[in-house]
Amino acid sequence: MSDATKQPGVSHWAENTTNIINPMIGIHNGSLASYSRIYSPLIMSNEWPKIGRLLFILFCCCFGSIMNGFFISSFFVERTLKRIGNTYLACAGLADMLITAGVMPVSAVVLLSGQWDNLLVCRTAQIAVETATYAYSWFFLMVGVENFFRICRTADYVIFIYLRIGLISILIFCLSFTLAAVGVLLDLDYDYCARRSFGNPSFRICTSVLFYGVFTISTLACLIATIMRLKRRAREEVQYKRSRLYKREYSFTASNLTAYVLFVVSWIPYWVIVNEFPSTSDAQYYNTVWIGLFRSVFVSFIYGITNRNFRRAYGQLFNYCCCKSTLSSSFISRHRRPLELQSTTGDTGVNIMDAPINSNSPHQDALILQETEL
Repeated sequence: MSDATKQPGVSHWAENTTNIINPMIGIHNGSLASYSRIYSPLIMSNEWPKIGRLLFILFCCCFGSIMNGFFISSFFVERTLKRIGNTYLACAGLADMLITAGVMPVSAVVLLSGQWDNLLVCRTAQIAVETATYAYSWFFLMVGVENFFRICRTADYVIFIYLRIGLISILIFCLSFTLAAVGVLLDLDYDYCARRSFGNPSFRICTSVLFYGVFTISTLACLIATIMRLKRRAREEVQYKRSRLYKREYSFTASNLTAYVLFVVSWIPYWVIVNEFPSTSDAQYYNTVWIGLFRSVFVSFIYGITNRNFRRAYGQLFNYCCCKSTLSSSFISRHRRPLELQSTTGDTGVNIMDAPINSNSPHQDALILQETEL
């Protein structure tokens, strides 16, 4: 490789293969030149019909933003979801919203402009996507830990909910943004836009081990352990197995596990391409990226299909947005059993925390008080 084409972030092992990647790409006046490049980092292949790409991006943007908005709002309109521990899950939905309501509209604007991608816009989009991905992985780790403590370690759960969850959520977003910005701006991460640099091997190994290794294993372990604990208790206690509490807890945990497995599976192709086949074609590389991005469009919809509480919340929100001016009780009364409207402190079939906690526990009153407010 000549001195003129060397990049400061290119690793030694990648120097001999860097020229294979898009040899005719250059950057002029802040834009990514497209001498022989067909696939755009933001607007997909130029060989595809422009109207088709535009409709696809607009569908992802509109449908994904609406569903993610419904998902986040569910924690405020549905009583059974108004639990302070669900803050992490709501923030995970906010991370998906960053992609559907932030990155995808930018792609639509770039496509309508008729110009090739601007380097500054592309890098900003890359930072946003990496921030959302890091934050989503981090928040779901907290979701898994919260589920595990609430179901399997109820005696210690009161300590968990006394943590400053709001402050922790803000710190997670800040750390995710800092890590993404440092990786992109200092050329430590893979060069998504121009594909002229493989980044710093140490940085990429650390982020891969942390987010795709430690976080993934820990989250899956917590969620699977929680499901196994619920099933074991259902086998031991027939009354609990027949209760609405068991169905609600099991459905909620299973939905979380499904969403996280989908997140891991959707980003595995990108991880394999970047680490094992970094010199692959633009089409293969960017297609794997869009697989990961497309996940954020419909994962909230999956919650509505698999979980009754979210389905009921979506129905209330849809009824409010399209049919009525207020969230009247008439809709709720038609879709909720009478027992579910009783006080959260007096019915063991209503309060999501009453059954798992021993009635003699000294922390029960404080736990119920904390869990009834989001």
